Amino acid sequence: MTGTARPRRDGDPDGAAVPERWLTASDQRRALEGIARLIEQHCVFPEVASAVAAELRERPIRPGGIASSALARTLTAELRSHDRHFTVRWGHAAPRRRTADAGGEPAISFRREAAAGILTIRRFDDASRPVHARLADACLAQLEECDGVVIDVRGNPGGWPTMVEHILAPLLAPDPVHIVTFRSAGSPDHEAWTRPDGRFPRLRDLPLVVLLDERTASAAESLAYAVQTTGRGTVVGRPSVGAANPADAFDERSGFRVHIPTGAPIDPRTGTNWDGAGVQPAVVIASDADELRVAIEIMTRRLTHDTDERDA
Repeated sequence: MTGTARPRRDGDPDGAAVPERWLTASDQRRALEGIARLIEQHCVFPEVASAVAAELRERPIRPGGIASSALARTLTAELRSHDRHFTVRWGHAAPRRRTADAGGEPAISFRREAAAGILTIRRFDDASRPVHARLADACLAQLEECDGVVIDVRGNPGGWPTMVEHILAPLLAPDPVHIVTFRSAGSPDHEAWTRPDGRFPRLRDLPLVVLLDERTASAAESLAYAVQTTGRGTVVGRPSVGAANPADAFDERSGFRVHIPTGAPIDPRTGTNWDGAGVQPAVVIASDADELRVAIEIMTRRLTHDTDERDA
């Protein structure tokens, strides 16, 4: 049975668990060929797809056989040297759905500390939904009363790019700003721009610091990267995860599910993104430091510098 592509969304009713199997040499060859074809068909980067498919087809076979889950783990480790979004799993069972935060904490919250307004973003909800946009706007309105901004995205796993654009719109400029161009396998490029937002005019002139860490990923990295490449603010903390390219899951007929990068956000200023390398902070903060306190101090120094320049 030859492996072929059959895209499937999480939660499809036919996603029953597949029992563990011992894969013979011929089973392994069929599975590797099927996975190679899926990657050739769906990976957003043709050059990566070609290289990965060639490696899979030339990969040594274990003559004595191998457990299906063990092969999946090994392939995942090997493929992630090309892109960290590659994942191979045994079985087509739908993954557990993400539930609300156990502590009931809001996705976005605001607090003030002296001159600093601290915007803590735990996840990026879809800003096209009014309930999420209203929460963001309430926090942005409070930021306007401050003299500087610290955006804390430590531990943020990402979410919707619509919220990245929504948050950045009043912070960057009164005019639309090109955030990224999304490249997709088999689809035209899509440019993501901020929309003019004149409700919070003070925000675009306030000192801005973004605080991230090694658990900051995806959309949270996109926000930090845009702040960095536009020169709007200072990114501090520790290098982020480096997960830029979104992946979709495809079922391979032998029983494997393969997550393949099918899109890539490309920054128009750099011609690349943060995938693999992560967003590199301008100021590195040790993990044993009071990270937020250091970020506030950096923001305060920037505020003092800007004030001195205006008074000179």
